Amino acid sequence: MASVNRPTNTQIKEKDINNKLQLYGIYSAFSNGKVPSNKQIDIALNSALASKPLSAPSPKLSEEGQKLVADLRDVINKAKLLLLTKNEGNVLQDFIWQTQKISGGDAKAPNAPVDKETARQHGDQALEGLRTLGTLILSNGQFRKLLNDATILIRDMAGDAATNTASRVKPSEEQLSQIDAAAEDNTWHEVPDLSRDNIRSQIKASYDKNRPFGKDDVKDAAGNAVDTADQNRQPNGDLDAGAGAAVAANQLKDQASTNVPDETQEKAKQKTSQFRESTRNYLSSKMPQDRREQTIWRLKKMVVEIQGHADYQQAIETLLSLAETYAGHGRDMSTAGAGTVKGAHTDESLKTAETDLKTLIERFANSTSTEDLFDSINTIYRDADKDPELKKWFKSVDGYVRKCLREQGFIMQDAANDEWHSLYDSGRFLLRERYRDHTNRILDEFKFMSSQFEQDPQNKAFGEAVQKLFLDLGNDADGKPQFKPHLIKDLSQVIIPAIFEHVRYVPIPRIEVSDPMVDAVVENLVIESDNLMPNALEFSTDNYFRWGRKKISNKRHNAVMISATGVQLDLRDVSYYVKRKQGFPSLTDTGIMDVILSGDGFSFKIAASTAHKKDRQHFAKVDKVTVNIKNLDIKIKKSNHKLLFGIAKPILLKVMRPAITKVLEKQIAESFTKGDAQLWAIHQEAQKAIEAAKQDPENAPSLYQQYVSAVQRDVAQRRAKAEKIVSNTKVNTAVTTQDSIFQNIKLEGSISSKATEFKDLAAKGEKWESPVFSIGSANESTDIPKLAAVGRKPHNTAPSSVRGTGTGASPSSDVNGYPTEGFTNQVDQAFDSGDVKGGLGLGGGKQA
Repeated sequence: MASVNRPTNTQIKEKDINNKLQLYGIYSAFSNGKVPSNKQIDIALNSALASKPLSAPSPKLSEEGQKLVADLRDVINKAKLLLLTKNEGNVLQDFIWQTQKISGGDAKAPNAPVDKETARQHGDQALEGLRTLGTLILSNGQFRKLLNDATILIRDMAGDAATNTASRVKPSEEQLSQIDAAAEDNTWHEVPDLSRDNIRSQIKASYDKNRPFGKDDVKDAAGNAVDTADQNRQPNGDLDAGAGAAVAANQLKDQASTNVPDETQEKAKQKTSQFRESTRNYLSSKMPQDRREQTIWRLKKMVVEIQGHADYQQAIETLLSLAETYAGHGRDMSTAGAGTVKGAHTDESLKTAETDLKTLIERFANSTSTEDLFDSINTIYRDADKDPELKKWFKSVDGYVRKCLREQGFIMQDAANDEWHSLYDSGRFLLRERYRDHTNRILDEFKFMSSQFEQDPQNKAFGEAVQKLFLDLGNDADGKPQFKPHLIKDLSQVIIPAIFEHVRYVPIPRIEVSDPMVDAVVENLVIESDNLMPNALEFSTDNYFRWGRKKISNKRHNAVMISATGVQLDLRDVSYYVKRKQGFPSLTDTGIMDVILSGDGFSFKIAASTAHKKDRQHFAKVDKVTVNIKNLDIKIKKSNHKLLFGIAKPILLKVMRPAITKVLEKQIAESFTKGDAQLWAIHQEAQKAIEAAKQDPENAPSLYQQYVSAVQRDVAQRRAKAEKIVSNTKVNTAVTTQDSIFQNIKLEGSISSKATEFKDLAAKGEKWESPVFSIGSANESTDIPKLAAVGRKPHNTAPSSVRGTGTGASPSSDVNGYPTEGFTNQVDQAFDSGDVKGGLGLGGGKQA
């Protein structure tokens, strides 16, 4: 009799099953909050490094493949050294455990300001007030005119950038001439439907109707851009293409400083500066100062008109009342919340978790203490909390906002502008100048800590190892991106087959079936991966296409064939239980059997082709399905009715083999037919929706959405139909004995019992520890570097002084004194480049 690819080796099988079940135990341990110790991680990684695929890779691998294996070994080794050094004393494991045990200590939640029902009513009132304001804004003529003018301006700018599409994009001179004109006073339009679906459909319809250009126009514009770039070449012959420069920037940034002359770099900087200046000038020409001021004045006019509406005052008073109510509650709760935070810090788990996290951060930051960073943060909070001028400013802003919202026409008065400028100037000083030194110091501390992460030797070594792995994976010797087909060959011809061979024995969970006729249990099913993998897998296609004209029609035909042969099984010591509850003969049996499918084993061949008009199918049809089962043998090793089965087995196998093949062939063909019918039904439903959408094209969803919706409806219908069918058959797969529906039935050599043992083992151990993580047999590492002591390091920072309090800013010392010119000043320069007070605030603006 023919044999299988890999006959069952009992010793290797038992060991391999235990290893797979231990992985299940490890999964259970992680689910319980357990984690491996440093020692267990060390042994596991050393075992992986000592395994054959990494220590002695296959000689069939290409040279590049061998190099990648060496890179992977280096990454694993560097990661091991980094983790075991920085995590000395299992600090990370303790942090994970403590975060799961945080209870809050003596912390008590502050009393809720309002009950649940009152909060719901307030929410409804706030929602109604916001809905009223939104309705007034959207129906106001000034708002709609501003929105229309903005669209015209954008079209004008898009027309300047386009060439072929300019005539379609650019607005007319008449439209441009009225862009700064306000709408007629107190003009109100019909209140729009503010439902979510209606807004979404209106936005889509508006875009589809008014979009400036389509896909073909984009292609034309892109072609013109390429022609223009080719005609306007730079002196060195390169195309003047910003996109190409952006793509190349990441690749060349490391070499630019050394390879590019200083003169060329200076020219590039000048060119960038010129581009920014030209962009700024262009935007200024489109939005000059007069237009900006006129826009602000029109916005104010819109607010005044809305304030004069009868519904406005009621809505705004409701919102202000709710805001004042909850602001008061917030102040009360902040006081109680301070006590809550203090109470939470009586929780020992929280304290320990904070200490562990701080320790880990400091170790990974080149053993640098974080005390200076936290000192800088605490200082700014402490000083700001004691600042009466800052509190007074916030109160003034609150009063100003209320006055603007409540008093109709106030924002049009000069007094509103003067008060805004005063608040802006004082707020700019309080928020950006007074605590500038504090923020500079915090930024300097963060910058210093970041630099320490980068300077840490082990962090750098690990990063370089990972970078080398990815560079070798997709770059050539010169560092340029390169496709490596030999690596694909390594993957398909060496790595994947080796994975299937080394996966070896895979245990299948216990299978249980119960219905009114019979109860059945099958256990100890173990599949060998090398046997299950087909010995031959074939795929072929045949494509035919005819283009005809006059009286000759077009024709196309596609055919595919897929076949597999050599799927084998060598299932040894399969335990079973069967109980026939109805019919004759009524029997109960428990036993052990071997199931062997050797030689050609199971094979199949499926031929399918394009469906034509004369076929019952619509998209694809199955031309032929062939299933073959050879060399199937079942050996009953233990049974209560062994003699009966011994007599019946030859007859059963002779009858079962052709019956099984016919059933499988029919089932495969019917599955294809049902799938084709289901796809056709979805297609028909989508086509109906498309036809219906033609009656309302503005709100019609896309073709893709039509098919997605059809699929969702079909799935929902099938699910509802399946739920109506009441089945008396129960099918269960049990990994452990606790999952079984027949817990009183114990079978010999039960895999579910072993899985239960590993699950119980996963729960053992103190705190986060568990013996189930002990995997591998390698020795512990002896080359772990010694961890440096954590301490403060000398570095320069900005002084933490408060400006404008009468004491002045203390000068920077030699030890703690970076110059304050830095990130914050750059942000200020960006804000100060324009008229911020006039452009962003309520001040400024003029009537046309």
